Amino acid sequence: MVHIAGLIRLAHPLPTLLNALIAAALTTTAGGSTSQAALAALTMLGIHTSIGAMNDLLDQAGDKGRAEKPLVGGDVSPREARVMVVVAATAGFAAASALSPTSAALAAAGATLGYLYNAGIKRTPISFLPFALGVAIIPAFAWSAAGAPLPAAIAALSLIALPGGSALALQNALADRELDEEVGANGAVVRLGRQRTIVLIALLQVLTYLLLLVSAPATSSPVLLAAGGLLLAAGVTLSTRVRRDLRQRGWEVSALALACCAIAIALSYD
Repeated sequence: MVHIAGLIRLAHPLPTLLNALIAAALTTTAGGSTSQAALAALTMLGIHTSIGAMNDLLDQAGDKGRAEKPLVGGDVSPREARVMVVVAATAGFAAASALSPTSAALAAAGATLGYLYNAGIKRTPISFLPFALGVAIIPAFAWSAAGAPLPAAIAALSLIALPGGSALALQNALADRELDEEVGANGAVVRLGRQRTIVLIALLQVLTYLLLLVSAPATSSPVLLAAGGLLLAAGVTLSTRVRRDLRQRGWEVSALALACCAIAIALSYD
């Protein structure tokens, strides 16, 4: 059981599952069938599992002392992690290819961003960029998965996702700020410092939410939009906490908040 739990943790399950659920929900909203939504979810599961496992493989030296990391704790071997990277990526790309050439291309773009982040961008001032661009790809991927033309409003939603995705990336990195400082990983959060990062996160998320409200059609669900706003406030607040586990929940809650708003807007074009 410990070994299985380690393999699950290696996949970074919460963000991986969240991305899969969002992709499936948006694909369904775009008019996709159940099988198309399932393939969209499988694409996200495979690619994000691959990215997560690769991240832990490359970070083994910096993760020393972190027992919750399955490779460092000895619950999973490096060889098993390498196999997971390849098998998960293969499954993800196969699912995307079964949808359409456009879906496969967008999946490849998203995977490339994740791999580039793992390979070193996370230690640079633009460490937030791959995450932001990856989030922006999701709506376009969902519509391609459904075999539907991308409405201008949904393309605009992808652009609005850029500041929101940037904020999520900063929130994610803020949870690991002390650990990154210890190993000399000079990403955006380490360079900015805690206080400036928190201010920037708040500004970006407020901007994103306002843009979502302004762009939302009158038929958008007020309940989902309001829930998104409340969750976003909760997520940003959690990101300011001292405890690392609460900061980790912060970016996850914020991601769920933005997903609620995106689905509210997407449903109005159904």
